[in-house]
Amino acid sequence: MEPNGFIKIAVAIIINKKNELLTVRKFGSTYYQLPGGKIESNERPVDTLIRELEEEIGLSLREEQCSFLTVHEAQAVNEKGKTVRGFVFRCQLADSDKVWLAQAEIEEVRWVKPEESSTVNLANLLKQIALPIWIS
Repeated sequence: MEPNGFIKIAVAIIINKKNELLTVRKFGSTYYQLPGGKIESNERPVDTLIRELEEEIGLSLREEQCSFLTVHEAQAVNEKGKTVRGFVFRCQLADSDKVWLAQAEIEEVRWVKPEESSTVNLANLLKQIALPIWIS
């Protein structure tokens, strides 16, 4: 159980052959974030990631496609006063140029180009962890 004020999530860094980063935007939000979602009790972070990607954007992954990178905490952008504790994975896709459809609470799925990274409204966890990995 996470302490009050913390949201435990699992997210994916997915970069396609054009060096674009896969992001999602929830309904009612202006922030683009890494795809993934909240970890349920007694659920492994990688299982959360696989479940959430299927539910939110229809992407089916296997555990061996996901490599754990780190755990990072950042200020939540959609839930004021909360901190996200993100379990961050790098995922390799068989066909990363495929466009997935937004489902569930996702309004938009977007591949962000490196040159757009300073003009697109990116969530804190994405800026602090994914951006340095992606742009390096």
